[in-house]
Amino acid sequence: MAVHGKSSAVTAECTQVFHLFTRLPIELRSKIWACNLPGPRIVEIKCSAEPARTSQLRQGDRRAVVCTSTSPIPINLHICRESRWEALKRYRLLFGSSPQLGRIFFDPLEDTLYFGPRRGIATAETLFHTFVSLVQREDLGQVRRIAISEGLITYTGSGSRRGRANKLTFKQTLCQAQRYFINIEHLTFVSDDRNPVYSSDAVFVEPRVRNRILERRIQEAIDVVEGQQPEFKLPLCSVRVIAAEPNRPLYNQSVMGYNGKRATFFKEIQLPRIQRDMAHLQSATCV
Repeated sequence: MAVHGKSSAVTAECTQVFHLFTRLPIELRSKIWACNLPGPRIVEIKCSAEPARTSQLRQGDRRAVVCTSTSPIPINLHICRESRWEALKRYRLLFGSSPQLGRIFFDPLEDTLYFGPRRGIATAETLFHTFVSLVQREDLGQVRRIAISEGLITYTGSGSRRGRANKLTFKQTLCQAQRYFINIEHLTFVSDDRNPVYSSDAVFVEPRVRNRILERRIQEAIDVVEGQQPEFKLPLCSVRVIAAEPNRPLYNQSVMGYNGKRATFFKEIQLPRIQRDMAHLQSATCV
């Protein structure tokens, strides 16, 4: 009986493997590989010194600063030549600094370039400046969506004078984003990000508790820029937090926040939800 049970388990396992994939038409295989690609990703940026070689240590040469990312590389790029060929239709190696080649696989049309709170050569205060000064302008021009941590932006009167000098103001953030990323469509401000690791399924979601101070500062900066430069084309702005979903999330406009309306993140909290919370609180108090 035990042997029979083991044989049944092996048979059941074998039925889960499709052995005729290579016999499918190339057009169908390409569609299957394309369906296996991830949705829009949050590609977190960091700048660090390249590992020193023995000759550099002996001669005292300075190590080059390179831009890398901790975001997982799409698995299709590692499976086989056919899957890699299909993946390279979307992903490109970008963000290299001359004469260094790019080291980050990035989909310019779907992925979001994220400047988060990091330590090292480029800390939260200097990461944005370091990145745009190193990377070639052609690569920056391909990016459509960027996200900036709240830690990179200064609030008037907060922190030391030295710390404020290294940070961007809200007005500078809007202007610098448009200056370096000439094709930017969406600018996300990430509130309260303390996550050291970002999973491959991390997404932007609306915060449970609205950061009204951050929202007000962004709106004030938008009003100032629009008043001073009426012809200036502002990107769509939103305030989000990063959520790491255990399961593959549904990537759509409502989740990612790219719905084409500038003031979507300023909408009021729905009244029915508040009423349900109050009713639940009252029932708990009575018990």
